[in-house]
Amino acid sequence: MRTSLFAAVALGVAATTASAAPASPETGSPLALRSLLHDVAYRAEDRAGLAFRTVGAVPGPDGTLRFSLDGPAANQAEVTATRGPLRHGFRLSWVIRYTGPEREWNGWQCGFQHDFGKDLTGARQSTLVRWVRPTGAHPWEVPGDTPYPDTECQVRLVEFGESVLAMLSSSYDPDWLYGNQIQRAPFSRCTLPKGTPCEVRSTVAYLVVPAARGIPALLAAEAAGRPVALSLGTARPGDLFAPGETAAVEVALHNVTDRGQSCRLEVEAWTYRGERLLQTTDELSLAPDGAQVMARQITSTERGLVFLSARLSWDGGEQLERLSLGFLPDRQGGETRPGSPFALAAVTATPERYPDQADLETVLSLAERIGVRWVRSGWVPFKADTTAAEAEAVLRRAERFRRHGILPYAQVGATVPAAEEVGALETRVAATTRLEWGSPYLEVGNELNYSAKPEEYVGRLLRPVSRAMRGQWPEGRVVSMGLGGVTKDWFEGFVAAGGMEPLDVLAVHPGCHPRAPEYYEGWDGWVFRPQMARAMQAARAAGKVVWIDEGYAPAAPSPSQLDLRTAADYLVRTYVCALAIGVERLAWYQFQDGVWFARRPNPEDLEYSFGMLYTDLSPKPAYVAYGAMTERLEGATCEGRLDLGAEDLYGVRFRRDGLAIDVLWSYREKHETDLPWWPPEAFKDKSRRPAEPWVERWRAPVATALPAAGPVVVTDLMGNRRDATVQDGKANLTLTGSPVYVQGLGELPRLPRLWPEMP
Repeated sequence: MRTSLFAAVALGVAATTASAAPASPETGSPLALRSLLHDVAYRAEDRAGLAFRTVGAVPGPDGTLRFSLDGPAANQAEVTATRGPLRHGFRLSWVIRYTGPEREWNGWQCGFQHDFGKDLTGARQSTLVRWVRPTGAHPWEVPGDTPYPDTECQVRLVEFGESVLAMLSSSYDPDWLYGNQIQRAPFSRCTLPKGTPCEVRSTVAYLVVPAARGIPALLAAEAAGRPVALSLGTARPGDLFAPGETAAVEVALHNVTDRGQSCRLEVEAWTYRGERLLQTTDELSLAPDGAQVMARQITSTERGLVFLSARLSWDGGEQLERLSLGFLPDRQGGETRPGSPFALAAVTATPERYPDQADLETVLSLAERIGVRWVRSGWVPFKADTTAAEAEAVLRRAERFRRHGILPYAQVGATVPAAEEVGALETRVAATTRLEWGSPYLEVGNELNYSAKPEEYVGRLLRPVSRAMRGQWPEGRVVSMGLGGVTKDWFEGFVAAGGMEPLDVLAVHPGCHPRAPEYYEGWDGWVFRPQMARAMQAARAAGKVVWIDEGYAPAAPSPSQLDLRTAADYLVRTYVCALAIGVERLAWYQFQDGVWFARRPNPEDLEYSFGMLYTDLSPKPAYVAYGAMTERLEGATCEGRLDLGAEDLYGVRFRRDGLAIDVLWSYREKHETDLPWWPPEAFKDKSRRPAEPWVERWRAPVATALPAAGPVVVTDLMGNRRDATVQDGKANLTLTGSPVYVQGLGELPRLPRLWPEMP
């Protein structure tokens, strides 16, 4: 018998839960769900329109629902769902298969359509993160490495007055409530992949619970079948504290079943340098629907991070949670400093579009605390008909940046126009340059070297925009698109096409990760040194300056990528090397994990792991390292590389207020993945060593004795100071791959340039 999906589910679930849960609507039984949710259907569309859709379900004896389909591709598709009872609802595990000719699926129109039983009054969403212990089960895992965050589910709460329906989906739809439009709530995207045959799987739990139990962590525990929910948190944005301050961490446990539960809670806390601050074990008994909230007090007198690790275990399972606490001074940005080189490539803070993102004020406060002075901004419109409301929005946003001591520079989403459309650029430039975004810089496009020939970009976009700006806004400054890699052939074509003439700033994205900025073995490809040599030579010949407006050191769980500690070391080393070769500004990519439209972890995609902060805004080591770097180097002038007696020992001298500040490190010990990519066989099986983030990774320190001008003070990557031992006029220092800032050294011989190939 064919029936609606919900009727089929309700019949099966009611039979299996009759003795386990009351049948009143208040408890979230099938009767309660039926009043809020009448049906769910899956629909797949390609570019031509409907391909297939579900129109009814037949329940099988094994709990599997098989769906009837209609549409032109109905005979080439199969949709099934396995139903499972939950205390306050049910779970559906969908499998959608397609075996026909390859189609170009419309990702905006493939997904689940819900038929709600009442009028919507509100909707909210959040993302639940789970910490995964890597075993090697996935290609992105390093067996035995530190646990990493992954997305457990997207929690979608749909409100009908006093009633709330929770839908917890394994498929993430960033646009589910785009623009806070609650009318979008009935549909959630779930797209088939490319190719044929193809398949997509998605699990959705539907729960009706009292408002007091609408806590995402509790809902996720019930949906996943965990008897107890564990969560960690502090009351501080970003989980940041001043050195010496006591952090109160709330450890909350909730029994989500109607039976008593016994469990064990183990909590540890470690400092960045490997000191264990806390170790507790508690045997706990939780009453049915009971909760226990405990406080753990963490005090760190030194700067850096404290890593809190919690393991909750019960008969048959466990849950891991991690929380990183940052201990660093609270700095106020005050006045903007246009001469500062310290920038971000972007910040993600548009809750008016994506409701699960943090608000701009919170994000800017976190950037201000570590000395960020510039942010590349993609929110400036580039069109001829800019409205007064848009102009006001740009001005208001720029003012919020300035209040935090940060200047935006505009990156417009320009593409290379067709030849007949070039004339229209002048009107677009006129409208854009009337906007007040807070600085005179306009970046024209982004990484268009992947899609356009150099002469097309120069002739049909860069030169016309520059000509229009010179005439309409003489004080404006033209920034080239950030070149996605300074590749030899494209860049030579760019220079030959006259690309250096119309710009004021050459912006580049010299990718090299996961290798160090110092790495070079003669290959001119994805390597920092040859890319920057090419850019600096062309810029100096033309009398222009260079910005790196995307610098990289992502900390992904992948075997071929960087761990958290090395990513922080590389951040500082990249900045110091860039300043030493004459780069005027460097914008780090990114501030937060995730992408501009999705605030969530995704270990399968490297793009989600570039941040200095996790998606919950808690800090990684790179965040604290950035703050220590700006404290010491903002306002300083680079005087060049010191000769420490070996090519693989680095010292770069800066001077601020008449005092020398030297940044020292060793490149003698390489990171495990800092090696050639060719031939591929030499690289494919390499993997970084497994280690927790509080374990020092550099194991080959180099002892040096350098001339001292008096007392010598060493500041580590996190900003902690110590006095070096000075004996017979020499400071005894130990160098590793983690840079240190040293004050008090005497004169040392200089090298003519950072690297021999630099102009």
